[in-house]
Amino acid sequence: MNAGTPKENGDSERVEGVDASAGDEDVCPHCGGAGFVRKAVRLGHPDFGKAFPCQCTEDESEDARLARLQRYSNLGPLSRLTFDNLSPLGRSPNPAHQQHFSEAVNAARRFAASPAGWLVLTGPSGCGKPHLAVAIAGCCVGAGRAALFMVTPDLLDHLRSAYQPGSDLAYDDLFELLRSAPVLVLDDLGVQSSTPWAEEKLFQLINHRYNSQLPTVFTTNLAPDEFDPRIKSRLTDGTLSQIHYLESGSRIAIGDLDVLELPHLRSMTFKTFEPQIVQVDHREEVSDIINAYREAMRYAERPKDWLLMAGVTGRGKTRLAAAIGNYCRDTGLAVMMVVVPDLLDWLRVGFSPHNPRSFDELFERVKNVHLLILDDLGSQTSTPWADEKLFQLLNYRYNASLPTVVTTNATAARMEERIRTRLTDPQISSMLLMGRFDFWSKGDAGLSSVPPRGRGRPPRRA
Repeated sequence: MNAGTPKENGDSERVEGVDASAGDEDVCPHCGGAGFVRKAVRLGHPDFGKAFPCQCTEDESEDARLARLQRYSNLGPLSRLTFDNLSPLGRSPNPAHQQHFSEAVNAARRFAASPAGWLVLTGPSGCGKPHLAVAIAGCCVGAGRAALFMVTPDLLDHLRSAYQPGSDLAYDDLFELLRSAPVLVLDDLGVQSSTPWAEEKLFQLINHRYNSQLPTVFTTNLAPDEFDPRIKSRLTDGTLSQIHYLESGSRIAIGDLDVLELPHLRSMTFKTFEPQIVQVDHREEVSDIINAYREAMRYAERPKDWLLMAGVTGRGKTRLAAAIGNYCRDTGLAVMMVVVPDLLDWLRVGFSPHNPRSFDELFERVKNVHLLILDDLGSQTSTPWADEKLFQLLNYRYNASLPTVVTTNATAARMEERIRTRLTDPQISSMLLMGRFDFWSKGDAGLSSVPPRGRGRPPRRA
């Protein structure tokens, strides 16, 4: 019988498990190895949608029960993430963030000890949400409760696959498993591809668990207001759901990306820069770095146009870039220094199809800051999306003639063509070569041989 069709005689219905019976020769005909069943009662009955232990578990040993629950949980290697190895104050050095995280940990522990209602954990990427979510699921399993952990994009992929002919698990069985899991942990809600199909399936799942008041944990990097109104209304229902905002209750702010606020980079000034201690392969490189130091000082005194600092790792590019930023900030200029991979991660996290205006406003702040310092260009993962966003940023500043400093250890050949042509335009860009570095990779075909002005030794600025 179809798991989604209730019978009226009070019999139990089988609820399929995720590979729950893998490796078992004798699979329970009632639960299919999942260990629990759903009562076939009418909509509105107190037991509708709830899962109950199957009769096959009555004589099950503790070891067998734990092994079954671990298989069902879908945690796999993530089971190593527990409350015991969780930092109780989180990863942020900000005392306010630590307070928010501590409160979320306490709420997670209470939920894991007695799953009831909904727990929503929202915060920027990297603040520890998945660890909390996995720890909750693991704690439930350790206590003998069935809990299912799913990453939202993976969940939707599984549902799509279940539609295909020959799928190991029928779509109806898989969807019923998700709807009726005694405890469901959904990680990364909001990062999935936003399509009408995906939005509708998520709503059906969330709405069923909302109506049945089934214990559910959500992690997301979005604020509740950024979700589809139907999902938002359920996530924010105070009678069922408690929301914990990690790290000041919002997604990562653009100011959090400004590495000049970090103590170590704040200490990088022209006074503390010592060319003689920079790593070099040849003594001759020291003179190149001293020259770059002097030209960087000239640029800081009058930041105008673009400055590209290129060289292998360890030659002092970041130190000089930070020195420029700190000098200009101390004179009252608006300065932002961001690491390119971090910036692109922030852009990915920050984009929401439900609230594009918020993304646009924050992106505008990066584009229009008076002096922007982009550190480590070329170390990011190159994807069409990343290249396009980086080009939009650089192209805007190029057209607006906004002062920009870029550091890179990439050669010209490794750069996306549109980005390379703007970075090396001799009308706007000067280059500082930090030691012996073949930026133009002379052996590469197809590249223009015209370097930006002052290649290696930019002219003095008036």
